[in-house]
Amino acid sequence: MHMYKVIIERQCSCIRRANMELERNFSDKDDALIEANGLARKMNDDFCAKHQFGVRQEGEDFIIEMQMRG
Repeated sequence: MHMYKVIIERQCSCIRRANMELERNFSDKDDALIEANGLARKMNDDFCAKHQFGVRQEGEDFIIEMQMRG
């Protein structure tokens, strides 16, 4: 059985303060993608204004990446 991971790639202080799980495993690819997109959206809405979060796929993993805002 394949396992799909949602991984938070880098941590800003907001992620550390929120005590978020940095890696989650899913047996269903669609569930993993939905979770990754939902987490990135929540982080963009609720976290600091310094960073922007997006999702990229690497193999069977969905990576939540952090970038500096404009």
